[in-house]
Order: sequence, then C-alpha cells, then structure tokens
Amino acid sequence: MDKSKVFFTPLTEQDSDNDIRAKIAALWDKAGFAATIAQGDYVALKPHFGEEGNHNYVKAPLLMPLVEKIRTAGGKPFWTETSTLYVGRRANAIDHMLLAHEHGFGIEATGIPTIFADGLTGRDEFKVAVKGRHAHEVRIAQGIAEANVLVLVTHATGHLACGYGGAIKNLGMGLSSRRGKLYQHSVVKPFVKQKACKSCETCIKWCPTGAIAMSAGKAVIDEKKCIGCGECLAACRPGAIRFQWKIESTLLQERMAEQAMGVVASKRGKMACMTFIMDVGRDCDCLESREKDVLIKRLGIAASTDPVALDLAAIRLIEERLGSPLRSKAYDIDFMPQIKYAAELGMGSTDFETIS
Repeated sequence: MDKSKVFFTPLTEQDSDNDIRAKIAALWDKAGFAATIAQGDYVALKPHFGEEGNHNYVKAPLLMPLVEKIRTAGGKPFWTETSTLYVGRRANAIDHMLLAHEHGFGIEATGIPTIFADGLTGRDEFKVAVKGRHAHEVRIAQGIAEANVLVLVTHATGHLACGYGGAIKNLGMGLSSRRGKLYQHSVVKPFVKQKACKSCETCIKWCPTGAIAMSAGKAVIDEKKCIGCGECLAACRPGAIRFQWKIESTLLQERMAEQAMGVVASKRGKMACMTFIMDVGRDCDCLESREKDVLIKRLGIAASTDPVALDLAAIRLIEERLGSPLRSKAYDIDFMPQIKYAAELGMGSTDFETIS
C-alpha cells in the first residue's frame, strides 16, 4: 500500500497575511484538492469560529483562498459549524452565527453563507454505521451528510481532555449532532440543576421516553428511563439541564474517533483537510485564549486527505519545534489513543511521507 501523503508549507513570523494566503493557495494546488470537487458540489468549509474571548482561532481573511479555490473548481462553498453541549454563545445556531459574524465570518465579509450542520439546536442528525468497539452506529450532523464535499480547516492545539486537538477532534466533536457529542463526553446521564429550573416543563414535552417528571415544582430525570439522547439538553433554554464531563480520556478519544469515522465514511474521496500550526495554544479554541499559553507562534500549514496522517505529522512537527513532548508543555495526557484507534477503524494511516 502506498504511504499517505502530507503536504507541508512552513510559516515564519515575518510572513504577512498576503504571504500566508499565497501559501494556502499553493498548498491547495500541491495537495490536488480540486480533484475532490465536481461542478455544482455543495462544499462544507468547516473552521472553528472561536469562542467568545478567544483570539487564536484561524481568522476568516486568511481562509479566503480556500473559498476562491472551491469556486474555481466548480463548487458552492459555505461555512459550517455545530452547536456545543455546554451553555454559552455557541450552544445554538442563532447565538453562534452572531458570534461568527463578530469574528469575521459573516456573508458581508466573506461572500459565502453560514449553515449550521446540526440545525437550530443541535438535533439535526444522520446515522452512520461504523465498526467500532464501543459503537456500531454514530450520529453526525445532518448537513455534513448532505454536503457533497467537506473541506476541514483545523487549528492544531493542546486539549484539556484529549491532550491534542487536531483533525480527528475537529471531525468527531466538531461535526457530530448534540446526541453524538453527549455520547462522546459522558458515561453519566443528564441531570437537572434544581436552582436553575424555571418549571416550564419544556423538557418533559421533548423527552422521547417519559424520563422527566415534575417533583416539588422542579423537573427531575429518571436515570432508569433516560436513554441519554440529549433532547432535554437542547430543549432547556435556561440551561438547567446539565451533563457530567465524567469520562476517562482514552475512552473519550476512542468514542471521538468513532464519531469522526462516521464523517469520513460519508465523504470517501470527497474530503480535504488543512491543519494550521500557528498560535498553537495549550488549550483549544473553545476556551478563552491567553497570550502566555501560546506554545508556538508560527510553524506552518499541513494538508492531506488522510486525517490520521495529518494529525500525526502535525504532532511530530510541533514536538520537533518544542524540543520536547507536547504533553510536557500542554496537558499531561496521552493523545495517541485517538490516532491509533482511528487508524484501526480505517480512517487513515500512520504510515506517511511529508512533502514540502
């Protein structure tokens, strides 16, 4: 079997934004990404819009060469994202879209629309069969399943739960439905924070198994009836229904890889991945950024159709620049389970060559 190919272009702190845009365009051509797009294809362009207070996400103006390349290839590009499980400005499509606009991803600035792949509240999903050790079926965002092509834009970072956040994380966490996210993150059923409950009973109406009832004027979840679908999380506007972030890292990474495999399986031959190794922080873009937590300012951009090879290449480049293991600088978590298991699932290969 031929080795997977990872194409790489270096960046320096002297590079201007125009220099970086030119390198992105050249990298797209070198990787042959135009071959993934047919005339009239709907092309989902998936970055991270950045959490409120985060300044290290990859900015929209830098990504405009991708928009232009997609159009030149005959595709119809659109920005896409999904809602978060946690409460905040990215927990529903309305607030998330406004935040994206504030961060420069609006249609006026970029010329392309934003479509939230999991719908208004994260419920829109599509089931994909996988041959995993934990799941045989995963739920990815409906819009991703419907798109013809996926162009994945990843910002390489550390991660407080997985150790490293790269393409596999962007696919697995970033493109799953709310139920898919809940499956990855928690082995404990949702619960109601009593003080926050407004007694509106909306969660009761949405629960498919009748697991929620009122007790002493507040909603209560019966864990025996609860199937962990996440409908109540999506329905609760006050944010009273919460979930436990109680899951061991290896299990989280493997479930994440299974979710990512669902996306990859739906996009065989129709996916291009580009990872930005710049402003590499200790934390991912879901958290507020702090300048002192930036480990590497500028290193380069890597591209591949193989997300496994891409993640492993990025990690090796980061550790070579740091001169030490990433886990010694970010979080002391073994991040290799996600990569090894993703390769085992058939998502990609750990055998690759880097082409500069």
